[in-house]
Amino acid sequence: MGADDDNLFRVSFDRDGILGLSILFDLKMENAPEFFEGFEATYGDHSTVVIDFSKIRFIDSSGVGMLLKCAHIVRGKGGVFQILGLNRSLLSVFKLAGLFKIFELLEEPQARETYPEFF
Repeated sequence: MGADDDNLFRVSFDRDGILGLSILFDLKMENAPEFFEGFEATYGDHSTVVIDFSKIRFIDSSGVGMLLKCAHIVRGKGGVFQILGLNRSLLSVFKLAGLFKIFELLEEPQARETYPEFF
């Protein structure tokens, strides 16, 4: 069963080699493996993956680990892994952990212009 079926994320758009995913629940140890399974089933060979975090309040180390695995897959195929919609707390955690060396953060004005499907 994929993450879409479990309502962990939904595909917001799929266009021109770009896959847009909206995460619907906090990512933590209990659901991180299912998120990754759903991601693998959905990813295909998209050149860019954009993840919307606007509905997420919390992510634990297991959730971060699964995101790193997803980014590794995308980047390993020469793709781009972008995130948007981080709240202040998550933004601080991602900065402190140095995750923006791996994930490309899109600020809201750029995200609205580039990916209006999320807004």
